[in-house]
Amino acid sequence: MMWPRFPALCLSTVVLCGTALAEDAPAVDPTDPTAAANPPEKVVEYGVGLRLRNVIIPTAELELFLDRSAGGSNNVGLGFELTRRRGNVELQLGFEYEKLTVGQGIWIASGDNVATGDEADWVLSPDDSGKTLGWVTFEFTFLNHAPLTKNLSIRYGGGAGLGIVLGELRHYNIMCAGGATNSSPAPGCVPPRYAGGQGTYSEGTETSVAYDLPPVFPVVNGIIGLQFKPTDKITLNLEGGIRTLLFWGISGSYFF
Repeated sequence: MMWPRFPALCLSTVVLCGTALAEDAPAVDPTDPTAAANPPEKVVEYGVGLRLRNVIIPTAELELFLDRSAGGSNNVGLGFELTRRRGNVELQLGFEYEKLTVGQGIWIASGDNVATGDEADWVLSPDDSGKTLGWVTFEFTFLNHAPLTKNLSIRYGGGAGLGIVLGELRHYNIMCAGGATNSSPAPGCVPPRYAGGQGTYSEGTETSVAYDLPPVFPVVNGIIGLQFKPTDKITLNLEGGIRTLLFWGISGSYFF
């Protein structure tokens, strides 16, 4: 039986920009004969921060790998960051948690045809299944900053890590009634417990089944955004990109 293949399995590895690892050369006073031999050292600072992100799996993206889905995912995640900063370069260790809820309804695997007897899945929402799917992630990210003004910079970089899957995504295996097709599966592929449903349970009784999801997914980061520094010790970021899943959000850090 199929399970929805999240984009985590299909995204290519993000190649880090070399400039995200490089550091700006320190300014040298041309009138000082010792400046070239003894350039000023950049101070290493350490910071802690929080992030709030909206994580998105568009329906159209899911349907690149499925014949039909009942809706993508749109969830808010909360995270914590530890950052090492030297000049315009940051090395960040991030931790984050999100729920991963997708649309309840009829899902059909790529290549299946319910009109010829293939099963459909009726994916259950957390309210109907009593189970929640989510993940906890940790990742290292290199970020460079190109100053626009004294207080505003373009922020970009990338990195990688791992995501640990928590909870379950459950569904009913449904044999569709005659007349149902992939393009018009309702009401033939709708479980009988729902109004108008004409499908039957493959197990013979109403039995929900958990998808056999891998316990760990790769996390691949590609980030671009803006950083605002109201003071030398505080940074506020507006950013978006890929963290295996698409996201946009805000974050802020305090440096010691």
